[in-house]
Amino acid sequence: MKKFNLNSLLNNTSLNAIEDKVKKSNKLNIIPISVHDLIPSEDNFYSTENIDALKDSIEMFGVKQNLIVKELVNGKYRIIAGHRRYLASLSLVEEGKQEFEKLPCEIETVDRIIEELLLITTNANTRQLTDWEKTQQAQRMRELLEKYRKQEGLTGRTRDLIAQALNTSSAQVGRMNSISKHLTEEFKQEFKEDNIKISTAYELSTLPEQAQQEIIEEYKDTGTLSIQDIKDKKADIKANEDNGMEQEQEQESKDKLEESHQKPELEVQRQHNTLTPIFPTIHKILKDMSKQELAKFICQRCQGSGFCDYFAECNYGSIDKRTEICEKWLDMQVQKGMK
Repeated sequence: MKKFNLNSLLNNTSLNAIEDKVKKSNKLNIIPISVHDLIPSEDNFYSTENIDALKDSIEMFGVKQNLIVKELVNGKYRIIAGHRRYLASLSLVEEGKQEFEKLPCEIETVDRIIEELLLITTNANTRQLTDWEKTQQAQRMRELLEKYRKQEGLTGRTRDLIAQALNTSSAQVGRMNSISKHLTEEFKQEFKEDNIKISTAYELSTLPEQAQQEIIEEYKDTGTLSIQDIKDKKADIKANEDNGMEQEQEQESKDKLEESHQKPELEVQRQHNTLTPIFPTIHKILKDMSKQELAKFICQRCQGSGFCDYFAECNYGSIDKRTEICEKWLDMQVQKGMK
């Protein structure tokens, strides 16, 4: 299999060669295109609000940076990069300033997946983005890279590729992924509106959905939310889970003790004949557990401390998914034992 390299993938398009292309603009396929023939990309999730300052700059100095577009079959062009410049110029034209109708556009010929990767990476390197936009672009880039790798049969660690392209750390990409997967819709809206920061959003995403719902109700009442509030909620959840496990074990011991008292003669005879103790050993208790019970037992004592090979997945995932990860680890141990 070929080794996947994102920089090599984009080298022949426009992202990594923008500076060189600007220096050699006379060789580029740049043409003036009417704003009426430009179509915004439906994949653009970046903010196009607050363009007044850009509009004033274009009215005074003109458009100083080419838009990147892809030619369509109907004589129109889809915008890959330059949505805000397009909207600012369109607004000027709608005010009757026709001199801003034509925009300098660089024509790109790339396939659909690479086109959208260009949209993301261009914005990542040329604009100041909100944490919401960064999280959205990381999630969309993950989806695109998975499609492209499957299509081309390429290999590589997706998280590292995203971190490299977006100029951030792999750990931060992991946090963004947790937010995209596990944060409730109500809190995602708060995150989008910049009412909560990315560190808070990540901590929330590690909580079960029910716990997040309880916190959002409190947040609506108070209007404030701190990371310490979330950590306190985590501590409450852990304490309740520990109490629940202790109660289950205590009840199981009582049930077994009651069973042994109901058949004293049989137990005495069994002791006499086999020297087997009345009370179950730890080994027997564990042996009698179902896979789900055993996974829960292990999970309560591990708490993401690095007991198994799924340490990273456990820590970056939601708390309520940890038991499932433990079950997956148990299945892996069974498979090893059968070899």
